[in-house]
Amino acid sequence: MRLRVQFAIERVPLLYRNAFMSFLKEALKATPSGSHRFFRLFHFDQKRSNKAPKPFCFAVRFVHDLKSFQENKEWFVLKSPLSLYFSTVDPSLLVDFYNGVISKQIYPFEKGEFSIPYPEVVVPLREKRITGNTVMFRTLSPVLIEDAQGKPLLPDRDGERFAREFNYYADALLWGIRGNGLREKLVFQPFRIKKEVVKHAIREREETSRIYTFTCFSGQFVLRGNPADLEYIQALGIGRRRSQGFGMLEVVWVE
Repeated sequence: MRLRVQFAIERVPLLYRNAFMSFLKEALKATPSGSHRFFRLFHFDQKRSNKAPKPFCFAVRFVHDLKSFQENKEWFVLKSPLSLYFSTVDPSLLVDFYNGVISKQIYPFEKGEFSIPYPEVVVPLREKRITGNTVMFRTLSPVLIEDAQGKPLLPDRDGERFAREFNYYADALLWGIRGNGLREKLVFQPFRIKKEVVKHAIREREETSRIYTFTCFSGQFVLRGNPADLEYIQALGIGRRRSQGFGMLEVVWVE
């Protein structure tokens, strides 16, 4: 279950994922039902944050002007409308997010010098049903896979170590969301993959945000596994920081 929200925006900051993380939270808080859900998703109580895997992922897609970015690396000047994709396995969460997005009370949403206007289009997207055990995915946002020491792993460079950690992330995600892990080991086959370096701000505990550089991958790959597991991965994404604008996938074809 997913939505595409389209905005007419002239430019977005380098750390746009952080801006849209804040926007997503404000959209949830815009309605009584969504506000209650927001607290349950992100907090245990008034003092403790909820670190459990989130039942959603999102991606921000746009085409930008390369020359302008080379001149000013703090902003992307857009050559297309901007689309925000939001995906979840929880129908009621999708409804709460939709109701918040169309609520005029949160607009214009402002984060520093960045402003988000009321959306031009809000449309549900039909997901492809996965009945076979082989799927080609393409990334809507870069996928971040790291080992236990925080070292980034890439499919065309790290081979078995990448495959092991990829399965670990998928298994942990499914345990956290549906209460049981992978039914079968996933087999990853890269197709058209490229390395993508992403800057992203993270605030740990109550400290001031720090900007980190993450080495991710994007492109297309084939994944083999249990159809039910692949359905969840389609809806929830894969890898680290899925709820921060990483790891969202789209089905290209199913066998």
